[in-house]
Amino acid sequence: MLALHYMYYNFARIHQSLRVTPAMEAGIADHVWSLDEIIGLLESNRG
Repeated sequence: MLALHYMYYNFARIHQSLRVTPAMEAGIADHVWSLDEIIGLLESNRG
């Protein structure tokens, strides 16, 4: 649960002070991730 929170916080939530996500600011991501993309990572690791 905590890992999902951090994933959402860094990849999906636009921060008011940055105006982008922390992952985008750091150059790790090139777009704001949707919850569907984050859930898709969970589903792909179940295999």
